[in-house]
Amino acid sequence: MDDNQTLPLILAGPILRRVTADSVTVWLATSRRLDVTLRIYDLAGEQVGSSVMPDSMTQQRDTWVGSLQSHANLGTQLHVTLIEARPDRTGDPFPQDVLLRYNLFDAQENPLPEITDVCLDGEPLPGFYIPQHLQMFAYGSCRKPHGPSFDDQEKTQHQDSLALLAGHLSDNVQNLANRPSHLFLVGDQIYADEVPEIVMDSLKKIAVTLVGHDIPLPCGAILSNIDSTQRTALKAECGLTSNCPDMHLMGFGEFAAMYLLVMGNRIGFSLPEKTVTSPALDSLRDFLASQAQVRKTLANIPTYMMFDDHDVTDDWNINRSWYNQVHSSVSGSRIVSNALAAFWAFQSWGNEPAQFNQEFIDTLQNHLIVPENSEYAKHYDFTLRKFHQWSFVLPTTPPIFVLDCRTQRDFGSFNSPPKLLDHYALDSLHETWFKLPAEQKQDTVTPIFITGTPVFGFSVIEGVQQLAYRVGFLLGIANGKLAPSRLDIESWIANRQGFSMFLNAILYRMGYKKATFIAGDVHYSFANHATYTSQIAPDDVQTLECLQLTSSALRNTPEAGRALETFLANDITKVRRGHSKPETLAWWYRLFFWRFLKKDIWKLEVVGIPGKAVQPRPTIEPKTWWEPLAAKTLQKLWHWLEQKDGKSRTDPNTYWITCRPNVGLVYLEQGHVVKQVLLSGDDREGNLTYTVTK
Repeated sequence: MDDNQTLPLILAGPILRRVTADSVTVWLATSRRLDVTLRIYDLAGEQVGSSVMPDSMTQQRDTWVGSLQSHANLGTQLHVTLIEARPDRTGDPFPQDVLLRYNLFDAQENPLPEITDVCLDGEPLPGFYIPQHLQMFAYGSCRKPHGPSFDDQEKTQHQDSLALLAGHLSDNVQNLANRPSHLFLVGDQIYADEVPEIVMDSLKKIAVTLVGHDIPLPCGAILSNIDSTQRTALKAECGLTSNCPDMHLMGFGEFAAMYLLVMGNRIGFSLPEKTVTSPALDSLRDFLASQAQVRKTLANIPTYMMFDDHDVTDDWNINRSWYNQVHSSVSGSRIVSNALAAFWAFQSWGNEPAQFNQEFIDTLQNHLIVPENSEYAKHYDFTLRKFHQWSFVLPTTPPIFVLDCRTQRDFGSFNSPPKLLDHYALDSLHETWFKLPAEQKQDTVTPIFITGTPVFGFSVIEGVQQLAYRVGFLLGIANGKLAPSRLDIESWIANRQGFSMFLNAILYRMGYKKATFIAGDVHYSFANHATYTSQIAPDDVQTLECLQLTSSALRNTPEAGRALETFLANDITKVRRGHSKPETLAWWYRLFFWRFLKKDIWKLEVVGIPGKAVQPRPTIEPKTWWEPLAAKTLQKLWHWLEQKDGKSRTDPNTYWITCRPNVGLVYLEQGHVVKQVLLSGDDREGNLTYTVTK
């Protein structure tokens, strides 16, 4: 977008958001307020639902959040709209397990011309389906526009992984058994703390155009006027700990502009021709070239989103020291507020619109439209800092719980890893479970929990992180900036008490005996079986059988990816032990509160699941002197283990862990996960399949 270019009417969308048997919601971002009608059709073209309200309800149209059309005015040229359609036949649900299509009409009942841009190949309109029983869903995380994107053999994947999903949807338009019904983006949909300077220069201009003015930070900084050196200094003054040399988003308009870029790039951002190039910019060019397909993906599958740290800033709420440091700065706190306001507008509002009342929306609008009002600004910061209702549940069969593991933490000491969910969050989870239908609460149901970071991680890596963290403390360098933030120690198991509190809540309070956990965050993908055995009283021992699936990253391959795949295997059973919170134990256990007396209060056994590739891994040339020696040593170890237990570790088609860019497809039968397929490669030639046999 150049300086004189006007913004298009449709800035982003349509994006299909929350869909249930009695409600379909579509999200739009526009440069001016747009009144839109949403109509739902069956395959025969007959209308089965719409957002047109009965006359008795028309007076409530714009005053009640959750009504059939809700608006948020977030800037002079930034309006966000949710349009909800309900079944035409009152009391009847939408048709299930059949393809449905939708269209959008303006106030004059003219179809929006942009709808043709988001149709799958050969389709007249965008479509979706509502499963009576969950059969298949997609998920992914960590989507950095300029991030490296190559597989385990360093072959570049040019397409954005979300574009691969558009191809899969087009191939399976009416083959619903192989078409995912939901898409979950489980964190790091943007990288707020890693914006190349050439991108930031454009985003700053777009930000002012969107909002209509340059809202200064409380310290007085006018963001559109500061250069890269000043922005880096300001980041440090605000207490932000990201050590990335790239720029950091700070103003609400900057966050909004970034979302518009990654959600289809209707704003027309482009890079100079090859006169300016680097690996990061080449990757960004490939990313931008994929955005037309990404728009198709987001318009043709109900999409749900949850933040992780990079949606706000690296290390967000990693420990109490970080929290106190950032929120002791009024400008640091404002940057977090701006990130959360943008997250609400572009991600969270569509997850479960009824969670956000008009007072919440007015608080955001008031500050963004009248930023000079200090009371509006204080209310804006306070509301977003104290808001803890980002989690939500989907009434699918089985139910899906999507958890906010960032704003509900119990920090404990200043620098130690936190509990990722405090007891208030677990109480809220329990309350949500209470509201489910009775058939969804039976112990034969296997619920799905989406948790950001894996609950049962890759133990080799977690063990190295824990060792480095403890060595840091022994050396006296763990000051809250180096550890755990520099080591990214944010695993569930890093705080064993919080880990057991969460699993005990599922096992004892919710009564489930099996659970599936979906995660991203870590920039590598794997699958694990886990058996968690807990004893909260001498005569009360129960077991939770678990499946952990992890897909990461959509677009951000770690530099160490080649080494991870070469040197790590996760098929050997890992056993860990720990203890529960004292208040859950009998008095005689509490009386003797020494850990060595309680080491068997809970036990965890984890074993990896191998992924099978379509094509065997080719032989690649080593880059360092030690790689051939290490590989030869490991080959001998794998052969010895194969002879010991009969499990293959040298099969060239087998991967225990992969760092290839991918989007995950999860298949279910009778409410239980049976398979995960990772879509990868420009032609999906790098797919990996994990078969769940236990």
